[in-house]
Amino acid sequence: MRNLKNSNLLIIAIALAVALIGAIGFLTVTAVAMGTDVMLMSSRAQAYKYPQQMRGGWWYGGFGCPMHGGWWSPSNNTQRLDINDVKSRLNYYISSLGRGFYVKEIMEFTNNFYAIVIEEDTGIGAFELLVDPYTGAIMPEPGPNMMWNTKYGMHYRMWHMMGSQTITSFTTRVTDDEAMQIAYEYLSSIYPGRIEVEEPTRFYGYYTMDYKLDGRMHGMLSVNEFTGAVWYHSWHGDFIQELEE
Repeated sequence: MRNLKNSNLLIIAIALAVALIGAIGFLTVTAVAMGTDVMLMSSRAQAYKYPQQMRGGWWYGGFGCPMHGGWWSPSNNTQRLDINDVKSRLNYYISSLGRGFYVKEIMEFTNNFYAIVIEEDTGIGAFELLVDPYTGAIMPEPGPNMMWNTKYGMHYRMWHMMGSQTITSFTTRVTDDEAMQIAYEYLSSIYPGRIEVEEPTRFYGYYTMDYKLDGRMHGMLSVNEFTGAVWYHSWHGDFIQELEE
């Protein structure tokens, strides 16, 4: 009974944390749409302020998102999955959605595999997925994928309650070149050495891009398309390899 009670308390705590993070994200977007001081000035390159990097937690969210997932399950399997096996699992999962998606890229890190899923008809990033390197469990990536994604994220209904036209017609959106510059400036402020920011993938509401440090792949980060806010992906661990379509 005590274990059951503790489990229920943990579930309630997680739900409250997700609700709090969601409220913060929703209020931020609302402020942008209403034209408060988070709007970008005409000299946009000088207007961005980089927030303290946000650490992701594992959660499961839905609304408009076709992604299914959950907590990493304990596994007795000590053998890591091969990246090609992960590719097969992801392709099977994507085909099960019954929509026009394809996997653009798979990256292997020490903590997980990471995948970018693209809409076939638009070429725009749909969502980002993580795969447990031992069990093969697939789940939505935390962070921007769930909090900033205006089409597939957990705030899908909130965006439409606000009126999607208000958001999508926002005239001072960040371009891909500006997103790269923002990412470069942010990374330069936290890492010494030579930084190279890769071309970003545009998702609905944000960009995600990889970067190299002193010539070696080091990690990734996202930039909000409306505010220029930076969200560093701190959960992957060290880079191992990647597989691109």
